[in-house]
Amino acid sequence: MNRNTLINRTLIALTLAGTLAACQSTMDASSTDTFAQNLINSDRPASDKERDVGRKPAEVVDFFGIQDGMTVLEILSSGGYYTEILSQRVGSKGKVIAQNNRFILDIFDGRFAKELDGRLANKRLNNVEHYVKEFGEFDIENQVDVVTIVLNYHDMYSNFPKAKRMKVLQQIKKSLKPGGTVGVIDMESNNGNQKDLHRISQDLVINDFADAGFKLEAKADFLKNPADDYSKVVFDKAVRGKTDRFVFKFVKA
Repeated sequence: MNRNTLINRTLIALTLAGTLAACQSTMDASSTDTFAQNLINSDRPASDKERDVGRKPAEVVDFFGIQDGMTVLEILSSGGYYTEILSQRVGSKGKVIAQNNRFILDIFDGRFAKELDGRLANKRLNNVEHYVKEFGEFDIENQVDVVTIVLNYHDMYSNFPKAKRMKVLQQIKKSLKPGGTVGVIDMESNNGNQKDLHRISQDLVINDFADAGFKLEAKADFLKNPADDYSKVVFDKAVRGKTDRFVFKFVKA
């Protein structure tokens, strides 16, 4: 094979690889757009759909790798905003295990419990199991494809000593199938763990998961907002729904 032929074949191979990558990117974007439209067209509450703008749930589930037929363990599902999304994503062959503890179900005069009960009434989300368990008492083993912890790890970090956090993460790890992943979203802090502001620096989350035997597989920046005012509590009207958030995917090592 002469040199010119080799160069031509190399150029063709590189062009083909680039074309395939572009096609895959287009297909991924199309899949995300389709699911986003499905969420809009679904019978989810209008208030949920309004929150989609800031939360970008279609991009979130794509980044976490959640697919039809999977089993997802949702840590602290609260009133069920993401429970609905996950239920739709995994479909009739999948399952969502929506975990809550008694505290989250009892606060605010049971507001979250009532909201979730309403979503699950009449088997409307018949692929969802409400898993009422305290942290450290999980009993699921090798059943879950993806675990989600959305806007809640900062509370675990603030309220649990390191030993308890490691116990919870080990039980989450035990629940996962080989190669299973954990998707985490939380509100960024510029000063470590700020309990009163419900913010946490991403390095603290990364370090906890590393200590528990997880590997950080990927980061996403589609929920970042450098204009966030880090001095404000995340519930302040000036920043609520617009906080700077990090998005991580950890893999079971």
